[in-house]
Amino acid sequence: MRFKKGLTGLALAALLLGVAGCSNGLYKAGTYTGTGQGKDGPVKVQVTVDKNKIKQVKVLSIHDNQVLSAEATKKITKEIVADQTTKVDVVSGATHSSNGIIDGAKKALKKAGATDAQLNKAAKKQAVKPKSTHTDVAVVGAGAAGTAAALAARQQGVNVVLMEKTASPMGAGTLAGGMFAADSAQQKAQHKTVSKKWLYDKYLDASQGYMNGVLVRRIIDQSGPTVDWLNKNGADMKLVDAGTGGSYAHQGDPATLHGYQKGGTVAIKTLIKNYRHAGGKVYFGTPAQKLLTNKRHQVVGVVVKQANGAKLTVHAKKVIIATGGYGGNQKMLNRYLGKPNTKGQVLQNKGDGIKMAWSAGAGKEGLDTTHYFWETYTNAGVKKMTQRVGDKYFALDTFTAFPNLRVNTQGQRFSDETDATLYARRGAEIAAQPKQTEYVIFDKSMLNKIKAKGTVAIEDQYGKWKHNPQSFMEFNEPSDTKTSIKQENTPTDFAPLLNKLTGTGVVFKSDSIDGLARQMGISQTAFQKSVTQYNGAIKQGKDTQFFANPKRLIKVKTGPYYAIKYVARNLGTLGGVRINDQIQATKTDGTAIPNLYVAGADAGGMYGKIYVDFEGGTLGFAYTSGRLAGLNAATSIKHN
Repeated sequence: MRFKKGLTGLALAALLLGVAGCSNGLYKAGTYTGTGQGKDGPVKVQVTVDKNKIKQVKVLSIHDNQVLSAEATKKITKEIVADQTTKVDVVSGATHSSNGIIDGAKKALKKAGATDAQLNKAAKKQAVKPKSTHTDVAVVGAGAAGTAAALAARQQGVNVVLMEKTASPMGAGTLAGGMFAADSAQQKAQHKTVSKKWLYDKYLDASQGYMNGVLVRRIIDQSGPTVDWLNKNGADMKLVDAGTGGSYAHQGDPATLHGYQKGGTVAIKTLIKNYRHAGGKVYFGTPAQKLLTNKRHQVVGVVVKQANGAKLTVHAKKVIIATGGYGGNQKMLNRYLGKPNTKGQVLQNKGDGIKMAWSAGAGKEGLDTTHYFWETYTNAGVKKMTQRVGDKYFALDTFTAFPNLRVNTQGQRFSDETDATLYARRGAEIAAQPKQTEYVIFDKSMLNKIKAKGTVAIEDQYGKWKHNPQSFMEFNEPSDTKTSIKQENTPTDFAPLLNKLTGTGVVFKSDSIDGLARQMGISQTAFQKSVTQYNGAIKQGKDTQFFANPKRLIKVKTGPYYAIKYVARNLGTLGGVRINDQIQATKTDGTAIPNLYVAGADAGGMYGKIYVDFEGGTLGFAYTSGRLAGLNAATSIKHN
């Protein structure tokens, strides 16, 4: 009994001593670091505290997209200090970065002695009164489509209010490389106009007829004038040859792509700047909540929530919805795409605008259309890889661009590997596989060739432009043929990186084909059959299974053998609301919904189930449909 009392006394003393350590304040004064997980790697955060206060939060390193993470870094660090808690809202559009910063700050504060109650206490918010305003046109969404709509309408002399849920422009239009056109001024000057029949047939082939032909034709006709208008307003787009941005299989196609020269973020911010200079109003951090309708079921405005929490009612004669689809809404993805599926790249796109349009009576169209494009890695795989090599794992993207053997989780070869850089179609093919997964298979021989001469030893993908360099910006980063030519001619030893990443569930290695199958967890029999058939096609000079050009296929002959696991990459959804060629939302029977327009990825009718296979299709529709919506809404107001 005395022994137990002694233990109790010691425990109590230890507890009192621990409390005494922080008894004079909330924290142990000092500077601490913590690490969270962002989208593309670890996020290292530094926190400085005194006894009673968080004095500074600083992000030391982050590997996520610079544009998205910059907004999260600015807002999250500021709010943690201002509210003295880590229970702050994430930045819409930069969810992963926000959570990484918050988690890193929490871990740092834990080292400083913070309790869970301190970290999760709710910040005190001042009550704010609801407000209302009146305008001619209200635009919901400040991506490519919404910004174009707002600027086009304002230039027609009507009053416009533009509202965006994120803290700054960060939609798909900021990440894209450029837009298509048929007959822009640049195309005419360079004698590179594109056959409108060729473009129409591309849409028809991709949709297999499941498209609004009248709408498609109008967008094609207006694509050239839209590029010219965007350049006039500072978007800075330049015509570049097909295939210059990595889609090597498009080399030789008509030049449709007008690539961003300063990046999508700069372009859209410039358009918004010009819109403001023209007298337009903009509200960021302002998500829309519902449409206003009158007794006659006509749309007469929109209700939004401002950044300070205040309800803002915008009474408007016309409303244009352009909120970017539902790629970030898991429930909608499950319902309309089925399982499995992959979330879109822009997570703030939750289908808000689509659901608002439906509530006003709009019909549904194109709900199962998704922009699967290229391939990526599972979130679990990214986390494990970044823990080992940081952002160096990006180098694995190199192996997506060559006609190596590719098999699914059943060990089966499933398509023509020489079409690997027809990224739209390839993305759809991967999405159709079990678990939306493929493995790219290669051997030591291929690695040795790259180590000796660079990837040009496998295929010369960019040499065509040695004396005719091409450049533009994609994902707000340079994409130019000079750099690509230098990279493909640079000897690179991938073996050390691959060896470091084995065991992550992404990279697999074995001295035998059967051993590789065991590592991958797939059927040894099926995999061996695929390898044998694939190598046999090369030897015989004829692929009887998927009709690939055997001269381009790459043998799998010399161990050790490698496999990299990729999953389908979804840029976002491409439909939801039925519209007509005037970009008006319509009922199922085609009757226009009074005063409501829907543009960009919220609108259905441009595609069948997959994205069109030429350069600049999605952004082209976004900007052109947005511009037309703004013009049509303004014209309707002025004529009434």
